[in-house]
This record gives sequence, C-alpha cells and structure tokens, in this order.
Amino acid sequence: MKNVNFQRLAAKNFLSIGEEPVEIKFGKGLHVITGSNKDKPDRRNAIGKSTIADALYFAIFGVTLRDIKKDLITNNITGGITHVELDVEIESIKGKDEYKIIRTLNPSKVHIYKNGRDKTRDSISNTTKYICEVLSASPAIFQNCVIMTVNNAIPFMAKNKIEKRKFIEDIFGMEIFSQMLTQLRSEYNDIKREYDTEMAKYEEIETSLKNYARQKEVTLNRRKEKKQTYLARQQNNETEISDLNHELVNLVVNKEADIQVNIDLMQSKLETCDTKLTSYVTDISTKKAKVDHSKEILAKIGTSDEKCPVCLRSIEEHDIENY
Repeated sequence: MKNVNFQRLAAKNFLSIGEEPVEIKFGKGLHVITGSNKDKPDRRNAIGKSTIADALYFAIFGVTLRDIKKDLITNNITGGITHVELDVEIESIKGKDEYKIIRTLNPSKVHIYKNGRDKTRDSISNTTKYICEVLSASPAIFQNCVIMTVNNAIPFMAKNKIEKRKFIEDIFGMEIFSQMLTQLRSEYNDIKREYDTEMAKYEEIETSLKNYARQKEVTLNRRKEKKQTYLARQQNNETEISDLNHELVNLVVNKEADIQVNIDLMQSKLETCDTKLTSYVTDISTKKAKVDHSKEILAKIGTSDEKCPVCLRSIEEHDIENY
C-alpha cells in the first residue's frame, strides 16, 4: 500500500499558459480549482481551470483530458517549448520517495527522476509506462478519482458493467484478471477455430468414409454376382467334362492293323480309279477326234439340208450317224 501526494505543478507555453510559468503547490486533501473571469466578472469560464487539469494529466500520460491534438497543445501565440513539471511524493512501507516528472513538446521528451536520480527509460512510451507503474494509476482512475472534471468524470453507477469492472480492477490493481480473461478468450477463440477446423475435417472424412463404404458394398455385391456366375460356369464345365469322359470311354478305337487294311484297300481302289480315268480320257480324245472329222465332212458337203446336193437323195438318219 502506498500514498501518492502531488507536491507541485508548473507549466509554460501550455494551451492558454504563456511564457510566464504557472506554478501550483498542492497540500494533502481535496483540491478544488475555481476562479473568476476578470474580463467578464459574471462568468467563470475561460479562466484556465481545465488547462491546469490538462497539464497535470499531460505530465503523467503525455495527452490531455480533452484529447487535444499535440500540435494544438503548444501555445499558438508564444510558439515556445511546452514545458510541464510535476513533483510527487510517494509514501510506502519502505519510506518516502521524491519523484520529478518533466515532459516537453517541440521537442517531445519526458524524464523522470527518483530522489534526484534519473530513471528515464529508453523511449517516451516506456517512460510513460514506468510513470504509470510508479503512481499505480491508469487514465480511468485519474479521470474518475484524481482529476474529476465536469466533462470527463463519469459517476460509477452511470458506467456500464464492463466499465465498472475495469474501474474496480484499476483501483485494486487487479488488471491481471482482465489479462487472464483476455487470454482466456483468445485461447477459447483459438481452440474454437481449431475445433471448427477439425470438425470440418471430420465431416469431410466421414463423408469420404460413407462413400467408400457404399463403393465397398457395391464392389462386394458385384464380386458376389461374378462368383456365382463363375461357379455356375464351373458346374457346367464339369458336367461337359464328365459327358466327354463318358463318351471317350465308350468310344470304339480301331486297331492300327484295321486302319492299315483300310488304307491299302483305299489305295487299290484309287489305282483302279486312276486306270478308269485314263481310259475315260482316251475315249474322250477319240470321240472328240471323230466329232472334228465329222464336222470337216459336213463342211465339205456344204449344206445342212435334208437332201444331198449331189444326188438329190434324202439324207437319212443313218447317213447323219455315219457322217
């Protein structure tokens, strides 16, 4: 447990503050910033109240409560270097420590000193992070507990559920639970994506498996049908083989001698046929010569009439046969 006490705030060339520095010293307890407009006594606006709150917030976080752009933070009339200092005393069980925070613009720099020793980090962002760790504060806590302005402070009961939880975590330093929740959600999303991916793969594999099962069933049915067909063919072939073997047993095989006798008989008959054929060819040649001779005689007669042109006698059948 530690107590943070602001000691002193000084700023120049910051928003409405010019070259002449504005310095505010703080004591312990609640501080209320008020004032009057000297140009318009009946009004209390535009007198620099918000500028002081912005300067304190700027010294710690590097931005303003009203989220003003950095190029507009520097006083546009003086155009000098924006310079803000904040002295802080921190009491803890280890004792008291004095811190000084110096933040500038044009150029942008930030420094922090602990008991006069420079504790500045290697970059502005890392130094700002270190300042927040030293003060154990966050922007939400400062806006709603430390620097409460009409425009920025939101009552606790007016916050939504997430903002309330975040505010309580910041107050009691329980950011670890938000980090755990964020990490848990991230892991959950990763696991869910992995689960969805695996489920998609599983469904794809299941579909493929069903297709393969159907193909297997079709293939087995085809094989069964082919097997039945082949078995039927085998039975038919066995029946045919049995019939052929039965016919083969009953077949009378002629002896070789009988076959040779038949061959000799056929050979003698073939010789007889050759002799007859030779005789027939000779007869045909003889008859053909006679026919040719008869044609020559008939040509010499010179007519085909039934009367002989020489003796005028009728040609009888025996004459035709003789000639």
